[in-house]
Amino acid sequence: MANPFTYFIYLFTLFLTIFLVKHGYSRSNLKINRKGKLLLIFLGLLVLVVVAGLRYNTGRDYEAYALLYENVADVNDTQELDMEIGYIALAEFLNVLNLEAWSYFTLSAFITYLLYFYSFKNFKSILYLGIFFFITYGFYLYSFNGVRQAIAMSALAVAVMYAQERKIYHYLIIIILGGLMHKSLFLFLPMYFVIHRINLSSFFWYMAFGISLILHFIPFENIIDLDFISNLLSGTQVDYGNFASKLADNSDEAGGLTLGYLVRVGIGFFILAFYSKIIKLYPSSLPYYTLSLVGIVLYNSFSHLLFMTRINYYFLLFTTFSLAFIIQYLYKSKQSLIANAVLMFFLLLFCYGIHLGENGASPYQFLKF
Repeated sequence: MANPFTYFIYLFTLFLTIFLVKHGYSRSNLKINRKGKLLLIFLGLLVLVVVAGLRYNTGRDYEAYALLYENVADVNDTQELDMEIGYIALAEFLNVLNLEAWSYFTLSAFITYLLYFYSFKNFKSILYLGIFFFITYGFYLYSFNGVRQAIAMSALAVAVMYAQERKIYHYLIIIILGGLMHKSLFLFLPMYFVIHRINLSSFFWYMAFGISLILHFIPFENIIDLDFISNLLSGTQVDYGNFASKLADNSDEAGGLTLGYLVRVGIGFFILAFYSKIIKLYPSSLPYYTLSLVGIVLYNSFSHLLFMTRINYYFLLFTTFSLAFIIQYLYKSKQSLIANAVLMFFLLLFCYGIHLGENGASPYQFLKF
């Protein structure tokens, strides 16, 4: 349960970061200098990093990661830890410097948010909107829990940027480096060769959206041998074998119409409704929109299967891009009332997530040195 300090720290983080980034990449600053005011951008990044990195016992997997950090120096064979080599190397390096676990969380947060910021290199003017949705739609709090995957997710966002720029070597390098933090990212290595070719009609996506709602009512856990999938995935690049036989925490079974599910379906439909307008006005948004719609369809269909929800975070991250494009469109088309209503809705959604303690992010407490 959240206390007043928890609400204060998260809302203060949200508004201060948005203020700094919006002014750093304001229209006037970008006209004077294509890089904007990087000091303000860095300060905005620093706010997110400090709150994430200097937390104590906040985040569902905090204790597990802290224990890993403390034990990594005492383990001769790092394979016993069953973690990616990149993350083990990071922990070992910080241990050599005699730093405590807070350094582990701080550096991980810095890498995650720096990559996410950089993924907006070609859309600087809407970075503040992307950050707003990154925080309010739960990805910031998720990074307190899925620490390794959060880095990989941000790396994928950068990879898509490189794919748009046709920089194949940059794409492959960022995927490989991100995969060293969470090996499931290696599944996206071939995406470079197909992401430019996907340009589906809105009719297709409406059909897929409708079918996904039907699939939600099919009890796949009773039809498919999830234990078999668990054994199949175990030790593969997907790395979700331990989740395959489990149901998600926020849904009891197939067909469950929880409030959280209905809200996310509604948000997904809202994003879909603007598909044709956005990709016509901003053609460069197409890969981001496509990936976000894949995530929406997968969520609608399989939200109760935990291993699907975990891998689907890669796709759902791109909803922050789609929502940013939509709000930009609404403001430019002088529909500010609708845009502000959407922002207020997500702000309330964020507060509700804090109240529920999503990803173990409540109550928040700072590290005591």
